[in-house]
Amino acid sequence: MLKTISKIAKKISSVKDRHVTKEQKGQIIALGGGGFSDEHDNSLLDEYILLQTCKAKPKVLFLPTAGGDHEDYIEKFYRAYKKFNCIPTHLELSKKTIPFKKLEKFVLSQDMIFVGGGSPRFLMLVWRKCGMDRIIKKAWKQGIILSGMSAGAICWFEDGFKNPKKDQWLRIACLGMLEGSYCPHYEKRGELRKAYRKMISAGELDNGFGVEDGVALHFVGTELKHVISNNPDAMAFHVRKSGFRVTEKEIKPTYLGILSESRKINLYEKNRTEDSINTVKEYINRINSHDIKGLLDLTDDNASFIDSMGINTTGKYEIQNAWDVLLTFFPDYAVEIKDMISRNGTVALFGKAKGTLATDGKILEENKFEIPASWTALVKEGKITKWRVYADNEQVRKLISKYKK
Repeated sequence: MLKTISKIAKKISSVKDRHVTKEQKGQIIALGGGGFSDEHDNSLLDEYILLQTCKAKPKVLFLPTAGGDHEDYIEKFYRAYKKFNCIPTHLELSKKTIPFKKLEKFVLSQDMIFVGGGSPRFLMLVWRKCGMDRIIKKAWKQGIILSGMSAGAICWFEDGFKNPKKDQWLRIACLGMLEGSYCPHYEKRGELRKAYRKMISAGELDNGFGVEDGVALHFVGTELKHVISNNPDAMAFHVRKSGFRVTEKEIKPTYLGILSESRKINLYEKNRTEDSINTVKEYINRINSHDIKGLLDLTDDNASFIDSMGINTTGKYEIQNAWDVLLTFFPDYAVEIKDMISRNGTVALFGKAKGTLATDGKILEENKFEIPASWTALVKEGKITKWRVYADNEQVRKLISKYKK
């Protein structure tokens, strides 16, 4: 990314730092499949969702309604989430009648709500009967993190579909918090993919998303902000009607496998290497204060810096030039770390990068970016020997492309 930026240096000038505070919006994270429901040994998506609460010990509510509140599903949830630093609970809405006011008070006291898979039709019937549909919308507006997989992802959109008989598919109305439609398990269940495309072609469903297992769409408000995955090969697709055809446009997710590279360290593991953590914390502080000299003081003479496009910059002098370029073009560049873990000198970080592309001596709101990002750092004797960035820079590339010759 740094080399791409350097090609347009003549069109960009430096300006003073400026920070804009964004209003918090409701968030929905819709999984095509995976998470604790399907992958007991891969918790990357579950950890990502938990981190969005920004709480040290979030309260997590599981709603297994679509699966008929099956006991095995509930037990699977507790087995998974008791490993995390959170307070898990659940509600069996298809089996118990809970007074509306009591239900509302309890649901709105949570930090995160996860909706399980099963039948979207049954889910909507139960929720409308007990008033959960209204409570969920209120929770969204309140900023409670909403998530779910399969039927628990379909429910947030306008259009869902059911399969009452073999080879028969019918539209159902869902919550309508997000526009269009959603199809989970897009690569594994061919009958779903075929039916979804057919219904869009016939105009029975609006355009939407086909999402493979292991991929999640992260909406802030009603805008798709991030697409993330726990599998480097998993994909999502924009699916839409174009004339007499249905087209699919690939959406490449940001792979959360940073934890795998860091020896699959659990985000909540307590066994941290204090010296390495402190070195990296100070390195982050110097990035955010734009103290390049301070960064170099913490950098090994033969260190390597690998950006999110895989470009490897080696040596202090070259790394200094790289930071000079980056901070010239993005004068308010900063990173925000939500979690940090360490083992044997390897530190893994998880958070986001943000900034504004400066053009003609100005920082404009339209040129701001904010993307999920991860980093690995190798630390030896108090020095960074390797710094690697993982991020989907599509948003940044689009900004830059506007000013290319």
